[in-house]
Amino acid sequence: MPGKALQGWFSGVWDRVCAKVNRAVVFLDGPSAEVLHWCGGAARLFKAGAVNVKEFSSFECAKADQPKAVFILSSVLKGQAMTVIRDIITASQFQYCVVVCTVNHYTHQTVHGAPESDSREVFDQFEEKMCEWMGNMNYTAGGLYEPVSFAPVCPSLFTTPAYASMFPLTPSDMDSIRQMRIARGEAVGEDSMRIDLSHLSTDLQIWIKMLASNISSLFEGMNIREDCYAVGPFSRLIATELANLNSAKNRRKTAAHKASILFVDRSLDMVGPCGHQTDSLADKVITLLPRLQGHTVDVSINMTSLLSKGAQLYPQLICPGTLSHADSASQALLNSFVTLKQKECLMDVNRHLVDVATQEKLLVSLPTKPGRLGAQQLEGHLKLFREPDSTRVFVQHAGVLQLSMAAVQTLNHPRYPHTEELLSLEKTLLQNAGDQDCPTALHQLTQILQEREESHDRGDKSKRQRCSLEDVLALLVFVYSLLGEEHVGTAEEEGRLRETIIHAILSQENLSPELQSLVGDSTSEDRIRSVIGDVFVKLKGLGRARSGLQQFKSVFTPGSVTQVASYRPLVRQLMEQIFHPDKPDIPDVEHLSSGLTDLLKSGFRMFMSVSKPRPSDHALLVVYVVGGVTCQEVRLIREAVAAAKTDTEVVVGSTRLLKPSDVVHQVLSQNNLFPDLGL
Repeated sequence: MPGKALQGWFSGVWDRVCAKVNRAVVFLDGPSAEVLHWCGGAARLFKAGAVNVKEFSSFECAKADQPKAVFILSSVLKGQAMTVIRDIITASQFQYCVVVCTVNHYTHQTVHGAPESDSREVFDQFEEKMCEWMGNMNYTAGGLYEPVSFAPVCPSLFTTPAYASMFPLTPSDMDSIRQMRIARGEAVGEDSMRIDLSHLSTDLQIWIKMLASNISSLFEGMNIREDCYAVGPFSRLIATELANLNSAKNRRKTAAHKASILFVDRSLDMVGPCGHQTDSLADKVITLLPRLQGHTVDVSINMTSLLSKGAQLYPQLICPGTLSHADSASQALLNSFVTLKQKECLMDVNRHLVDVATQEKLLVSLPTKPGRLGAQQLEGHLKLFREPDSTRVFVQHAGVLQLSMAAVQTLNHPRYPHTEELLSLEKTLLQNAGDQDCPTALHQLTQILQEREESHDRGDKSKRQRCSLEDVLALLVFVYSLLGEEHVGTAEEEGRLRETIIHAILSQENLSPELQSLVGDSTSEDRIRSVIGDVFVKLKGLGRARSGLQQFKSVFTPGSVTQVASYRPLVRQLMEQIFHPDKPDIPDVEHLSSGLTDLLKSGFRMFMSVSKPRPSDHALLVVYVVGGVTCQEVRLIREAVAAAKTDTEVVVGSTRLLKPSDVVHQVLSQNNLFPDLGL
């Protein structure tokens, strides 16, 4: 099966890295550490002979009796990364240094302005620098490329943490690019949604090249020739870069297998990620539980309730539980979290707990009458593992227990009822959007925010807690992406909402981290007015994100006499068309040719009755969502593929897993035009 081969390749890359770490102190940057977390964790390095594992930081160093270092990095060997390596080496007494980099030498040549070739000159020069920093040119230094960029969450899903903050450019970003090009005296076409890689900032160009080369290495490792497809202008840039990589030409000539990869712009549909209309327990776990420090996927699970009373007195000393585990039972359960509906997932959690308790001969109390399975029953099973003589059992089945505890803590979370209230608000906005007699979305959000501020003035916490300012920002992303800028409300209603938001921010004594990220250090009225003005420019741009599409212009179905208004996720629409038995033309799915041969084939198709290439042509289809994906969408893709009864296996990849607060930050706060790669 192609999917199993993919999982094997993810592990095989780390086998090659582990071959280098014997007797070494290993330094990892954040994205590399997160990938390792999903590929066996630090234990894998220690098993391979590593003497210590440390953070990649200028404040770290090795002991005098530790002469070997291995650096595992997800960035270019320039700028900040080079400075940190120098600081660590000069503060230590190394005689042997190896740098494992997820950026290949072709991309390094681009960064240094050198022509692309098979030469390792950039790595060779860096090896000489490391010898200089070690203080002896006769010491040993090595640099190699290994694409340890893929974090396998479960068999049908992987993420790429090094690109977690990458987000597609929206029409408002495209407008900015257009204005900058006009200011430079460049000739610009009428279609602002068609951009070339050369129009982007240097760091963004390099970032796209890094991602394309990593994905190319994935296909190279599996001996695959890929067909590249894209939906959206930003995905088109990545797919074009991948299709035209010079380093992949020889691989494509001799590859034994074929696959398709479909890049999809997240910005085309932000409704699902910033809403709460999910039936995925994994999405709720990711939304409600705190993220594991430094991670973009995994969460921190409080396990103290299953430990001794002494341990419960000092919870800060107890390592948190996580979702990632190496044993097969835990991996199967995590797969259920991602791919099943909440009710089915809770049943699987319960089954795992009962099986473990029965296997270990613990006294399981089963309900006499069948009923709705909830947190209380799961908690009852978990308490069996808190007994003093259950320590061995606890350790042996720690993965299943941690995942089960994640489910319980999510269902019992103080904000769980709040997510239900937000879901109710989203449903109201959705239904009213299809009725001309109902108030517009902007009018409703203004009322919600005004009620909140009035309750704040009266000291009434009930309505103030119902919908925070951060919630309103997420709801704005929700409605603009759902309806487009023309259908959310009038200019006057936008102005009133804008003033209400400004007043709400100014009236807050302490801003939340999300609002601080949006507003910045200054909280003057002029600064806040400027920021909120930019927010609505970005929202309007988001509302025009699908304007360049022909078939998938809408994700909203208005209500009628026979049916209620509904949201139609873009990924579901895509899969239904791709795997449609009649194989209709899909104009919004663009096939990017990889050379002259493909162009000639495309030309012949104009004169011959030959079907166009489709993403479903091969045994493996990788759907890579640029900007993040939700577990609900992963399940929808699986369900659409299963309904089509196709032999094609679909694996979903993305830059990260999303929760609503991520969406607000990516769309409204971060600068997607000018990412900082530390070069």
